[in-house]
Amino acid sequence: MNRRNFLYSFSFSAAAAILSGCEKKSDKNAELESKSNEVQKAVQESPKEILNDRLEPFTQELKIPKEINFKHIAKAKFNAQKSLSALYKEKETDVLTFQGDLPNATIRIKKGDDFELDFTNSLEKPTIIHWHGLLVPETMDGHPKDAIATNMVKEYKYRVNQSAGTFWYHTHPHGRTGEEIYYGLAGLYIIEDENEKALNLPSGEFELPLIIQDRRFDKEGNLVYKETLQDNVGVLGDVVMVNSTPHPYKSVKNRKYRLRILNGSSARIYKLAFEGIEEFTLIGTDGGLLEEPVTVKDILIAVAERIDIIVDFKDKKVGDSVMLKTLGFKEGSNFGTNSDYPGFGAKMDIMKFQITELSNDTAVLPAKLTTIRRIKESDATKSRTITMEVIKGGIWTLNKKPYDMHRVDERVKLGSTEIWVLKNSVHMAHPFHMHGVQFQVLDRTGKIDFPTDKGWKDTVLVMPAETVRIIVKFTIPGMFVHHCHILEHEDHSMMANFLVE
Repeated sequence: MNRRNFLYSFSFSAAAAILSGCEKKSDKNAELESKSNEVQKAVQESPKEILNDRLEPFTQELKIPKEINFKHIAKAKFNAQKSLSALYKEKETDVLTFQGDLPNATIRIKKGDDFELDFTNSLEKPTIIHWHGLLVPETMDGHPKDAIATNMVKEYKYRVNQSAGTFWYHTHPHGRTGEEIYYGLAGLYIIEDENEKALNLPSGEFELPLIIQDRRFDKEGNLVYKETLQDNVGVLGDVVMVNSTPHPYKSVKNRKYRLRILNGSSARIYKLAFEGIEEFTLIGTDGGLLEEPVTVKDILIAVAERIDIIVDFKDKKVGDSVMLKTLGFKEGSNFGTNSDYPGFGAKMDIMKFQITELSNDTAVLPAKLTTIRRIKESDATKSRTITMEVIKGGIWTLNKKPYDMHRVDERVKLGSTEIWVLKNSVHMAHPFHMHGVQFQVLDRTGKIDFPTDKGWKDTVLVMPAETVRIIVKFTIPGMFVHHCHILEHEDHSMMANFLVE
């Protein structure tokens, strides 16, 4: 890829050539899928093979994003801009940033406080920021129709009025969200409140924000986005970055750490586990804390989902190391992806924790974290079905309708509670996301257990041939979107509008 044309370089007009008939498995697709399976098999048999041979893994220290803390400032400023950042072997490469470098800042704010930010668009085409998971007015949400032109400024101002949790922000222009996030336009957004503070969870240096993203680099160390038509299925990379650091390490003490993890990738689903620690504790999901901690050995996290976990290094001694890895999740897709890169089933090492100090940590994790008011099915006044499918021409859609930015697809009564039935007829898992709400998962027809279903959600993974029922109360008037959060799918046409009135 020509680095001078690193943005807006790929047209979706050719998508039909690769997507139409995908499920019929043409000879060419079958051949590509076979090659992909061979790559995945090789990766699983020898995990080291997936590590890029131009980069020695776990030699770069994890970057910790700087913070914009609204305890200390009244207003922040973002400028979406082209920048240079040293991501790969200390070589500066073309990226997109909000403040000149990667990783972008983590926003930290307290429930009840006012958020103010001036956003300037210095890119060549219109864009907009979406505050993912936040309950904000329609004009503040970042709908693609509200994208601002080059050199324009948008003023964001709203009061944060929801419980503590791990959220995120990213640009959301229609057709270019995937590329802009890929090159850097995303970051974490943390809300705090007094209830969570009273739990005495690990904080300060013992609270780590981790944005996991798989990426591709060319031989010169430049980021590469799309290379083949097969990438319209979803862009998968062979270099896993955490906080814009390829295969990093982090020095830690032998004590409890709180990890706030975001899957900021384009398409990859991670099945996270630790090599060297058998179990860890899930304490929160997209919308905040669970009612009580859940002990797990591994956990699935789809694109745009967040998990809040406690990992305890107490049994480790100085010199030991623990590896965060993905066990692979081949169940996520039967579609052939770009065979030059590890597929959905690939096992990949993500980052290394190196124990360098001893600690006298005596803190005990509370048995009760919060209270979640369960929405009763009987509260719902309407049920509607959203289907996920590929229609003629190879177009990813919801309810068989390619996205129209100004068309109202669903009309919802303000203050009402509804059940949405999400049906996936495609042989690929889709993370379904709704703007302007937090919802609860009622049930799913599949056999895989998702402990994250226990909490408040704004994104839920719907497996192939699975139906998931969610229940949601609509409290904010205006036009919002719901969409698949595989970035290439939402950019293509797998998105729709709902109007709350």
